[in-house]
Amino acid sequence: MNGEGYRDPTADRAIGRANQMSHKMREALYALRAIASLLGFEIVVVRDKRTGKEYR
Repeated sequence: MNGEGYRDPTADRAIGRANQMSHKMREALYALRAIASLLGFEIVVVRDKRTGKEYR
């Protein structure tokens, strides 16, 4: 939504893309979850040390 309360699809797409995790991070998270699952664990949150972003 913009300042006047109307939908702003361009800004919505840009914000959505900025919040997506990178391809490298996604592959690492899938691998970590698979290994943890084999050992009976579950990965709930992974945080990128460089950016501080958390991925669930």
